[in-house]
Amino acid sequence: MGEPFVMFGTIHLISLALIFLIVLGLPYTVNRSSNLDQDKVGRIIAYLLIAHALMSPYKDLFILENPYHWKEVLPLHMCDFSEIILAWFLLGGPKILFNIAYYWGIAGATMALLTPDLTIAGDLDYIFFFVGHGLIVAAVFYAILALGNLPTLKETHQVMVITVFVLLPIIYIINLILGDFPGGTTNYWYLMARPDGDSLLNLFPDPPYHIFPALLLTVSIFYLIYLPIGIKNKLNNNS
Repeated sequence: MGEPFVMFGTIHLISLALIFLIVLGLPYTVNRSSNLDQDKVGRIIAYLLIAHALMSPYKDLFILENPYHWKEVLPLHMCDFSEIILAWFLLGGPKILFNIAYYWGIAGATMALLTPDLTIAGDLDYIFFFVGHGLIVAAVFYAILALGNLPTLKETHQVMVITVFVLLPIIYIINLILGDFPGGTTNYWYLMARPDGDSLLNLFPDPPYHIFPALLLTVSIFYLIYLPIGIKNKLNNNS
């Protein structure tokens, strides 16, 4: 058993610090070592992502004292997708997978780490949550700092279209369909309700009207995340 979760409390800050060290320390170590193969380390990260993606629903259904309903553990959250597509990319998949995970990982997984939807700190659920989201952020930064990947502005727009106009309506419809099954409603991508914990969604109108300002915020965050890349490219072109 753990203790009540306190945002930016001691346990939360220690967890964030450990993830921060791994996110920056791993690519730094690999880049400076002549004995470590960058692609091989990338494959190890991919296998860890796959292992977490497989173990997490098993934990939710069969290990927790208060297990989740099967409808709640489908790999449909944005971070579930991120684990899968990052693993695929690191095992040799196309760059569009990295482009999607770049924005979802930096925006979604980082926000999840800063404002986790948790009530207990230090229990099994907490550990799985921070390991999974930490792996996503670590994989994204490894792909940037060790493997040299960055999205272009055109690729950024592709990710926006895929996220907002393709996947979001599909996930919303899936939530509606699953809600008709016994076991209560589902809330993938937090389209049907706000997270239990504190988050930026608390500043928006009640669901489902929170979706529209959330979309505007998402697009703004995507451009904000791309901004350093755009500035870097501008400086390189002028030099």
